[in-house]
Amino acid sequence: MILFVLCISAFLFFICFNLLTKNKALHAITSLLFAVLFVLSTFFITINFHDHYGMHKVSHETSSKLVSSSDKGMDMLLYQPIGTSGKDKVVIYRTDEKSTKSLHTGTDKVENKIISVDSKNAKLVTKTVKYEYNSSSNRLWFGLAQKPTRVKTVNYFYVPKSWMTLTVNQAKQLPTIMEEVSGSNTAAQVQMKKAAEQYAQSQVKSAVMKNPKMTSKQQKALAKKAAAEFSQKAQAEAFKKMMPEIKQKLSQVK
Repeated sequence: MILFVLCISAFLFFICFNLLTKNKALHAITSLLFAVLFVLSTFFITINFHDHYGMHKVSHETSSKLVSSSDKGMDMLLYQPIGTSGKDKVVIYRTDEKSTKSLHTGTDKVENKIISVDSKNAKLVTKTVKYEYNSSSNRLWFGLAQKPTRVKTVNYFYVPKSWMTLTVNQAKQLPTIMEEVSGSNTAAQVQMKKAAEQYAQSQVKSAVMKNPKMTSKQQKALAKKAAAEFSQKAQAEAFKKMMPEIKQKLSQVK
């Protein structure tokens, strides 16, 4: 509404100052009145824009589940550094396991903080601070002059300590580094394979003792399943042991 007051007062001041010249008293009073009204309107519009007059800061918070930025079975959160200070970054993340499309944070008035926590679940908490009008009357007066404006957004990425936090370049090099590290332990891989076969045989033997009528097909299926379960657990343990070396090599990737 104050924009209308500004325009109307300017128009009426022009009319009164230029046309109401015969009646000096009326000319002076109306010209002064609309000039003051124009100056006051300009003043309040200026402090509304510059100092957010009639507004106050309001904080909004949202929370959502985080899933791994990678859809290849590894828990990780990706980010891309911006600038040379190392403080600013864009985080690439996902909130839905079924979706292969990644989301990313903005760069305008946005701060991203990655926090390692003792938890099995990862989550994103977004806090947005906005200037909003503190009353309906101020919204009526200044709503057309300035809309509610965002001051800043802070994204808190709470990720378990078991997750890896990598740059985009590090994530690209990760498969090569893992292959390099695991390749240097071929003896351990052979030993793991033999252990998986022995575990599968023991599981089949135990199952046959409980069910002597188990067919050869059922035994093979059980052996395959048992070997896969053993290998999965063994690989997870091996990956855990290799993690320090992997992280050391990743730290060299820029």
